[in-house]
Amino acid sequence: MLDRAFGPGRFAKTSERVRERGAVLELSLSRVALDEADKVLGCCRIWRAGVGEGRAFFLGPLAVDPASQHHGVGLSLARDATTACRVVGGGCVVLVGALAFFKPLGFSPVPRGRVTMPGPVDPARLLWLELAPGGLDKVQGQIGAPPA
Repeated sequence: MLDRAFGPGRFAKTSERVRERGAVLELSLSRVALDEADKVLGCCRIWRAGVGEGRAFFLGPLAVDPASQHHGVGLSLARDATTACRVVGGGCVVLVGALAFFKPLGFSPVPRGRVTMPGPVDPARLLWLELAPGGLDKVQGQIGAPPA
């Protein structure tokens, strides 16, 4: 499903460097959408990450099978995953994506230079969501492996 949604270039994305550098997949916070025949329609993965001295969740990939796009599956998956992050006590979620898509969930652009990625990224696509008051206070630096 990820190959159909993103094509062969998906491993070249800067977000993949975050996962390679030690972010930890959180299966209990990630979400999968299935149809009535249990075919995967979409997925939203959540990773535990660090940003400088702070902790964050990293959302991605969020993918929906091309045949199932434009029906709210992606937004529902992202909403459910970020709600799960809030419930377990996370401070914030960071992602690379389109503001127009993620703004209804409360995401906003990261102030320039506050969070960096291990590779090039369009600063307008680097977004974050504060999950609890003060959740962004210590989030500054390069995103990667969570602190020990």
